[in-house]
Amino acid sequence: METGAILIALIGVCGTLAATWLAQRSADRVKRRELEHAERQRRAEHEERSREAVLEARRSGYVVLNTTARRYLTALRDRVHALRRGTWPEEGADEVEECRTAYLESYAEAQMIVPDTLLDVARRANAALSRTYGLLKAEQSGTAGEGGSLDAVGAGTDEARDLLHELREAMRRDLRVTDSTAPAVREPGA
Repeated sequence: METGAILIALIGVCGTLAATWLAQRSADRVKRRELEHAERQRRAEHEERSREAVLEARRSGYVVLNTTARRYLTALRDRVHALRRGTWPEEGADEVEECRTAYLESYAEAQMIVPDTLLDVARRANAALSRTYGLLKAEQSGTAGEGGSLDAVGAGTDEARDLLHELREAMRRDLRVTDSTAPAVREPGA
């Protein structure tokens, strides 16, 4: 019976050791899963913060671009009206240049943050503003020549206004603040 008792004791010890080893292994697996879950969650939160930061940078850039473009267009339109009245106030002459400089800075920044679909509209709006500015400068200096007139400058501001409206709507869709299926609502004089 001694052999049987030793064998039973040996099996008991082995069972205890095996149970301890299996319990430890199971606890290690649970701990590893918890750590993996925590790491996935940390990565997901980091990615979400990154997406939010990119969206906020884009939103800020869009606000600045929209604001400076509208101010530039308004300054161009005001100069057209001043020329039609036969006045070009010396104190306001720099307003167009200041608005243009601010707009060009925001446009250059926007080129780095806007998606390609928006960049096309931004380029067309920029080209219309640039053409209008060139026509205005030629008209103001008296070098407009054939085809140059205040009517052409006025038509240029209308084209630029329409493209800026299109750009603003595209930016709003990109930021998902407007329903892309709803018809666009135009602001008076926008």
